[in-house]
Amino acid sequence: MLHGPRAQWRRRLLAVAASSALAAGGLTVLAPPASAEGVCGAPVLVGATTTITCTAGGSGSVTVPEGVSSGVVTLDGAGGGNAADGTAGGKGAHLVATLPATPGQVFAVTVGRRGANGTPSAQFGVPGFGGALVAVTTDTNVPLLTAGSGGGAGGAGIGSPAYRGAAGGDSGRAGANGNGLVPDAEGGTGGGPGTDTAGGTGGTGGNGADNEGPNGSAGAYPNGSGGAAGQGVFSPTGGGGRGGAGYGGGGRGGAGGRYGSTGGGGGGGGGGSSLVSGTVPGSSVTLTDGANSGDGRVVFAFTLPPTVTAVSPAAGPAGGGTAVTVTGTNLTGAVLTFGAGNPATDVTCTASSCTATAPAGTGTVDVRATTPGGTSEPSPAGRYTYVPVPVVTSLSPATGSTDGGTVVTVGGTGLDGATAIVFGAGNPGTHLSCTATACTATAPAHAAGPVDVQVTTPGGTSAVTGAGRYTYQVPPADIDVDLTAQPGLGLLVPYLTYTLTARNTGPGGATSAIVTAILPAGASANTLSPGCTAAGSTVTCAYGTLANGATATKTFRVPLGLLSLGRVSVSATRTASAPTDPNPLNDSATASCTVISVLLATCP
Repeated sequence: MLHGPRAQWRRRLLAVAASSALAAGGLTVLAPPASAEGVCGAPVLVGATTTITCTAGGSGSVTVPEGVSSGVVTLDGAGGGNAADGTAGGKGAHLVATLPATPGQVFAVTVGRRGANGTPSAQFGVPGFGGALVAVTTDTNVPLLTAGSGGGAGGAGIGSPAYRGAAGGDSGRAGANGNGLVPDAEGGTGGGPGTDTAGGTGGTGGNGADNEGPNGSAGAYPNGSGGAAGQGVFSPTGGGGRGGAGYGGGGRGGAGGRYGSTGGGGGGGGGGSSLVSGTVPGSSVTLTDGANSGDGRVVFAFTLPPTVTAVSPAAGPAGGGTAVTVTGTNLTGAVLTFGAGNPATDVTCTASSCTATAPAGTGTVDVRATTPGGTSEPSPAGRYTYVPVPVVTSLSPATGSTDGGTVVTVGGTGLDGATAIVFGAGNPGTHLSCTATACTATAPAHAAGPVDVQVTTPGGTSAVTGAGRYTYQVPPADIDVDLTAQPGLGLLVPYLTYTLTARNTGPGGATSAIVTAILPAGASANTLSPGCTAAGSTVTCAYGTLANGATATKTFRVPLGLLSLGRVSVSATRTASAPTDPNPLNDSATASCTVISVLLATCP
């Protein structure tokens, strides 16, 4: 760890660098890049993550790189050593936690080795040593994270029979008691585990016929080593195991004793406890005791936080289900939320974009990405608006021509942002303009009959309702009747020629029309145009299709005789047409002529 003159030199160097940056760039302070010293290796950058690995054998330091606000730190506590006869030492903890960090901040680390194994001895059973301290502190030595190390194994008794010693305790656990013969060569008890408030207690030596084995010593607190008191070489019974450190290393195992032909086994050393302090609120912490039998290790992973720069589409229905693309930086492996605690589903991310399915929601929310580097900051570019499903409550007018072209006002709610209004399935209106409560659109052409008008917005499509029913009607045709007369002389018989005109003044087209002319009593007609028939003093003319503005004429002759002298009047009337004629005022016409003689007639 950085202490004394070296630490002071480093802080002065950082202060000089910061002052130089201020002088060169106004108020900008340049954070240093990631760096490492001592047992910590060089930073390795992969994607958005900088990794620094610190291996066993001493102390070192890590400097936080630019742009990050936290770091994930993994610690493996060191394993305890085996006894000389192979009895296993305890295992160290595996700890993963997230620490808050600022660029340029320095963390100090201590990475201990696995406890040494006991060496064979003819005098007493040699125990294993406890695993050394594995810890992360501030650069002023404030403890932050410690992975407890395993205790050393107790040594076996010397002689025959040989009572085995005890296994060392895993991190956070007591060492086992040694074996022995009561009362002559009793084994020692195991050392206690480190706790959150103190080092573990030392185990007691076993009772013997002449004397007792030595007791183990308590472990250090905090962030130290396990108990390490000496033991007499010629103790006839097993010694007690040492206690594990509170937040630190494991205790050494107790030595096996020797008495006459045999001696008791030593107790195992207690395991050190682990410390998790000052982690990022809400972040997960993983602590697994008894996970590592080798040397200690510390790994820092600093990941740049993600950013969200765009959401497309930026709106969708309140019921969710919209496929959304989120663009930004450092998004690999991100979890996306649409508002607080509302996660998206089907999330797949690369470094620069994510695809996801929006969950259900209301209002306008911030879309945020969370990775091991943190959570993106909210921004206007990362907002998503939940749009309610539109509702149609009225139509004005509710009827229109089959030819289309009627401007219709659609009343309702949630109509703003509408992308389509359909008059029947697949029949969109045109010239669409909407507010939240009303839309105007031009109705398209459609066959006669009722259709449902539905509005589509980013919130969905309105339901079918009676208030949204629009009826297409065939537009009326107005038949204007005109009748003119013209005198004429035949080879032998004079006559009057009548021209009967049907004109469609619209607005719709006529599919048929019938006009009937009434002649004076006793008169008859001949030379009729096709479509006309005569019966007595009545002439009936049938007209086919007449488009809006179209005109069609029919003619017939009325012969003159001596009885025709005077005023001759013929009237014509529309008697039928399709569709219905709404205007009866122009349905009739009259033509009058004055017959002076059979050879002379005038028709004004």
